[in-house]
Amino acid sequence: MDDFERLKKKISDDRNFSCNQYKDPYLKRRFAIRMRATGAKSYREYMKVLDNDKDEYPTLLDALTVNVTEFFRDNSVFDEIGRVLRLLIEEKRKDNRNTLRIWSAGCSSGAEAYSVAILLHQVLGSQINDFRITIYATDIDDASLAKGRQGIYDSNILKGIKRTYLTKYFNQVDGGYQVIEPLRKIVTFKRHDLINERALPMMDMILCRNAVIYFSRDLQEKLFINFYRSLNDGGYFIMGKTETLVGEAKDKFKSVNNKERIYQR
Repeated sequence: MDDFERLKKKISDDRNFSCNQYKDPYLKRRFAIRMRATGAKSYREYMKVLDNDKDEYPTLLDALTVNVTEFFRDNSVFDEIGRVLRLLIEEKRKDNRNTLRIWSAGCSSGAEAYSVAILLHQVLGSQINDFRITIYATDIDDASLAKGRQGIYDSNILKGIKRTYLTKYFNQVDGGYQVIEPLRKIVTFKRHDLINERALPMMDMILCRNAVIYFSRDLQEKLFINFYRSLNDGGYFIMGKTETLVGEAKDKFKSVNNKERIYQR
């Protein structure tokens, strides 16, 4: 076993975090960033840093889990998500059903989940309370989840949001802008490991954007079919624009908008 593999095993043993979910080139780039920052000249030296500096593990794990987030990231996708939400609501009303379950998988600090909540409020308006809505926002990073529950964001994360949305759905507070309470109530943040835990069931929509691109192909195949099985019949799956369906799920999902990577069970 070489030192790169020893470092991966050490992280797994010490923090129960499986590096094998990621492609080796991605791991090497992330390790190199932290090695430069700490002055470690080799994987062996970096392992000593992890043993001696209690603050390094959280920093490393944060680097590995890629917490890039922004409200309404990629407007054309969210325009299409808004259209799909209208279709979902119409189907629910037609069938006299009022439960709506949405999952933002790999949510980081919740900007995507709250963006969907805003769109739902735009679609339903005063009738939003006629529906039992839960948006599950899941991640493995506890600090990001805590930030999401608080719902306070700085202007950089909010740069893509319409001024009318900022005025209507946020209150200005110390440290930035806080999502209004009615929207915070419909978003549930929870720790969930996509790799090692069962997928959340009975979903009407799943968003997992720009997360699986760093995973191995085998793992991507497993995740995509798990998402398919987690959806209700007619439910929607939205993935990142740079990502591609692979494996069994590729033949099962129906394309709704291939450009925006929106698919239906």
